[in-house]
Amino acid sequence: MPFNESMEDYESEVSVIDVYDIASEIGKEFEKIIDCYGSEAVTGLMPKVITALEHLEVLATKNERENSNVQDLEAKILKLESDKLEKAEDRLRYERELELIEEHWKKETQDLESVVNTLQDENRKLKNALAAKQDLPAQQMAPEVDIAALQRLRGMVDQLRDNLRKADREISSKNSEIDELSSQVKRMTNLKKEMSRKQRLMQFQVRGLVDERADFLAQIQDLSHANIALREQLGEAVQENALLFNACKDNCTEAQEDPNRPRFTTAELKEILHERNNLKARVSDLEDELETFRPKQEPESPSEPEAMEDMEVCTS
Repeated sequence: MPFNESMEDYESEVSVIDVYDIASEIGKEFEKIIDCYGSEAVTGLMPKVITALEHLEVLATKNERENSNVQDLEAKILKLESDKLEKAEDRLRYERELELIEEHWKKETQDLESVVNTLQDENRKLKNALAAKQDLPAQQMAPEVDIAALQRLRGMVDQLRDNLRKADREISSKNSEIDELSSQVKRMTNLKKEMSRKQRLMQFQVRGLVDERADFLAQIQDLSHANIALREQLGEAVQENALLFNACKDNCTEAQEDPNRPRFTTAELKEILHERNNLKARVSDLEDELETFRPKQEPESPSEPEAMEDMEVCTS
């Protein structure tokens, strides 16, 4: 089964071999992705795809088993339907036979009635003839003839009744068998509906797995696009870093070539500031001493700023 198969193809049965083909195609796609972007691109996705393929394999196995059960049930249903048709044909044949038996029985009954009527007419004629001749032995034979004919007719009627009862029993047994087969057919029909419902449910699950596979493929494509974008950003950052490094290098070179650049280190600057502070403290001490040793009445004393300048000149 090709990897880029459309959704309409999955509406048919999915076998375990198809699942193995899908797994093989997905493995090839993973190899391509690993070759292009490394194994980190599929590290989180591969267990999910493997789990989905395992679920799909289980569902495909169940689908094949359910399909075999459905086929067996359909074969049984066809057999039961054929048996039902045969039973219906047998029932119709029995009904036709019963109708023929009834017609034959009615015909025989009519024939027997006609025979009885004929015998009764002959009996009356014989009685009349014998009465005319007044023959007593002949009068005693006529009832015997009537009794024999009636016994023969009664035996035939009993035989016909037995045949009818036997046919009724066979019809009732066939009707019970037909009812039992009808109940079995209904039960098999309900079972077939349940199997069809389960099969549709499994098809929906397979479609869901296919949709998940499509989502996984879309995520892989998004990851590949994001990876490409990150690579582009990394290239731009590397170029900017190189430009900044070159600019910084040029600035450092220009600063080293500048004659007016500061030539003191941090330690030297700290030492200079410390000396300046010491000198300021010494100047203040000297000013205090001058104030103590200065004459109280001096006609012309230099102003304080001039004295400060003189002190600075002396200290320098």
